[in-house]
Amino acid sequence: MNLKRSDNRGAAPPPPVPANDTMRRIQIGIAGVLTVLLLVGMAGLIGDRARENAAGNAAAAGTAKLPGDPQAPGSAPLEELGVQPVSGDAKGGSQPVETKAPPPAPSTVPDLEPDPTLQRARQSAR
Repeated sequence: MNLKRSDNRGAAPPPPVPANDTMRRIQIGIAGVLTVLLLVGMAGLIGDRARENAAGNAAAAGTAKLPGDPQAPGSAPLEELGVQPVSGDAKGGSQPVETKAPPPAPSTVPDLEPDPTLQRARQSAR
């Protein structure tokens, strides 16, 4: 039986970690965190500015439109997309299409009213 001893004489030990490597990693991590914070802050500022501009544009455009103006832009966005049937004004007709409101709902639900035949049957059973 031939047992071989393993010698590490030929293998080189791993190189030691330089002392400044740890500090460099910390600096890179801090720089990354600061970069992310800067980007998030800039995105917030851009979003706020866009909201302010949109509110200002809506207020300026809202004063120019009259409520009953059928030619007002954006008055029928679903018709423009083709989701809703086109009204008479958009077809070129002079008569506006009037939609009737549904009749008011009854004050009581018929299914929840007591059944008169059931009430009579209960009274006769007593």
